[in-house]
Amino acid sequence: MARVASLEDAVAEYVRDGDTVALESSAHLIPYAAGHEIIRQGRRDLTLVRLTPDLICDQLIGMGCAQKLIFSWSGNAGVGSLHRFRDAAENGWPRPLELEEHGHAGMVNAYAAGAADLPLAVVRGYVGSDLAKLGARVRFVTCPFTGEELAAVRSIRPDVAVIHAQKADRRGNVLLWGALGVQKEATLAAEEVIVTVEEIVDDLEAWPGACVLPARNVSAVCPVPGGARPSHAPGYYQRDEGFHRAWDKIARDREVFLAWMRRHVLDAADDASIRHPPPETRLGAPPRGTTPPPREHAAFSATEMMTVAAARMLENGAVCLVGVGLPSTAASLARLTHAPDLVLIGETDPTAADPQASPLSRGGSGQTLGAELSIATREIYRYWLQGGRVDLGLVSAAQVDRFGNLNASFVGGTYAQPRVRLPGAGGSPEIAAMAGEVLVVMRQDRRSFVDRLDFVTSAGHLRGGGARRRGGLSGKGPTAIVTDLGILTPDPATKEFTLTSLHPGVSVEQVRAATGWDLKVAPGVATTPMPEARELRALRGLAAPGLEGFGAVA
Repeated sequence: MARVASLEDAVAEYVRDGDTVALESSAHLIPYAAGHEIIRQGRRDLTLVRLTPDLICDQLIGMGCAQKLIFSWSGNAGVGSLHRFRDAAENGWPRPLELEEHGHAGMVNAYAAGAADLPLAVVRGYVGSDLAKLGARVRFVTCPFTGEELAAVRSIRPDVAVIHAQKADRRGNVLLWGALGVQKEATLAAEEVIVTVEEIVDDLEAWPGACVLPARNVSAVCPVPGGARPSHAPGYYQRDEGFHRAWDKIARDREVFLAWMRRHVLDAADDASIRHPPPETRLGAPPRGTTPPPREHAAFSATEMMTVAAARMLENGAVCLVGVGLPSTAASLARLTHAPDLVLIGETDPTAADPQASPLSRGGSGQTLGAELSIATREIYRYWLQGGRVDLGLVSAAQVDRFGNLNASFVGGTYAQPRVRLPGAGGSPEIAAMAGEVLVVMRQDRRSFVDRLDFVTSAGHLRGGGARRRGGLSGKGPTAIVTDLGILTPDPATKEFTLTSLHPGVSVEQVRAATGWDLKVAPGVATTPMPEARELRALRGLAAPGLEGFGAVA
């Protein structure tokens, strides 16, 4: 039964060195204050579990609290990489970090299995992906009823789950709302549960169907107003965009990072300085909708041409599961132009939304407000995607090969000691495996279009020909790759991607020079129609951080 406690007392009682600690949320309600208290109390050797590690995990890793991370995608959403995470993965600073990477569906189902006290979850996925080769958490099993080969994922059962919510009553019942991640699954799977809340009230006044965590499943409720800052708490405050941009600079340098953490976390009695960051951590507002300079026609940039070309491929009325960055921007543009009835479902915090601005992160307030419906993360991967209800997946990556296989995990070196650690799988492995078809959107150069992937995160057409079908993957797989130079589509027989359309002002020689394999060119290659004025107006009207694109290999 829950008790009301200070955050300091709750962490002291329930979080021990060596524990497996889940810090879960969607893109909002991130439990920052609790993470900072864990750092202040000097916890060590933790296994952190989070579907989408962000700034608080970056801080815990950089302060040496974690020896392992279980995750599916990492990043400072709308800004770039997590530099402390990358430093630990690439250089072992401040200590080596073991990684256990999954796709979103794998983690969601592993949490659900833990909540049900089951040893494993069974999913369609991991086929053709190198993720299945990394450790003992994934095994392939044969269904005793149908003979189908499925992936078994070991359940996740944290020692402690930590979440932030809007309200709790004095008995310890907790109410939270907005786009839900896996908070319910994580708390039901854990031995102990700490919940920080904006306020404690006499009556939750919960509406029918609201997400309420009963007091019997909560160990401690801690009143911490602003405890999710700098993320946002629906009904209380918005995400602090300036802080997220400032963090990118702070976290790049080890000494700057340590000095900031000492001042604002270690030497602070509580999180007041985090909730109200000092002026030197804030940057000016970024130019909204900025893009790289155009290569040719001054009327539009190469990135705008790519985004418009991708948007045109989305059919009105289709159900589209959308990744972050360029895919999000293209999907938003499609709804604002030719496909008003396109159903957009965000990759990590799914909401069937009609965003008027390309969101910085999935589940952001701009995406959630005005949404037609909100779908919990568990439901999108268990029932929508695995159930065959997603027509099109729209994704990006850091590397692609001639058969449309994708790498979003690492470049150079080995998985354990990479030269460049990438954000991670996210929902891409399951989208690539189970969506009706897949559209890939990414910039083209020889670092990204490679003859051989460093790691296969998501399966395209595997080794070409009928390999995808023989491997048991459903759906058509990648049907187009849209780049800033042109459009590639798979050969019907070999499934090797072939240049079929050039963007205006781009030559075949330019595309071949930007491709790491001997690129085939279709006879009579087409020219992509230039963006129309209405498309450019709609695109430039978006607050378009997605135009910053997917994490680069640099």
